[in-house]
Amino acid sequence: MGFHSQKPIHPTIRKCMQHLDVIKADDKTKQIVYMYMETLLRERDMIAASKEEAIESQIHN
Repeated sequence: MGFHSQKPIHPTIRKCMQHLDVIKADDKTKQIVYMYMETLLRERDMIAASKEEAIESQIHN
């Protein structure tokens, strides 16, 4: 698993990477899976943030 950046890896992504190691996936496959999972997490976080902003907006108005 050669995807070490400065920020910690989400536990679900870490577990997925371990499973990819078990099935002996190549590095390119691991990179693609990692990138898709990171994108899903970012999208989830953006949706959660926008919902939170909408709730705060309703509270303050």
